[in-house]
Amino acid sequence: MMTGLFATSMAHRQPTEDQSSSRIVAEMGNRNETIALDVEKLFMITEALWSILKEQHGYTDDDLGEMIQNIDLRDGRLDGKVAKKQNPLCPECGRTLMGKHPVCLYCGTAVVRDPFER
Repeated sequence: MMTGLFATSMAHRQPTEDQSSSRIVAEMGNRNETIALDVEKLFMITEALWSILKEQHGYTDDDLGEMIQNIDLRDGRLDGKVAKKQNPLCPECGRTLMGKHPVCLYCGTAVVRDPFER
């Protein structure tokens, strides 16, 4: 059902030197419009999910506001941004895990990732 919901998942071409500047500007405008549409879809999905939680589980808008503030304060700053996480350590060898690899590059231990990790 959610397949194809977001247009920005398509690969974008990098402009070549022979493209006119007006064409590049038009393509950038199209990309911005596509991103804006994706953001609107995310707002709609978020609102729908919040409505389900309120109706079926009794959460309030105050509950949501408190959770948003708690998440925002994870880095010690109330700045409207999600805290950037440090690269986690391998549970087996203790070395820093790199990128989003499914295994530790040093010892090969499988890595369980947070589904909300960016």
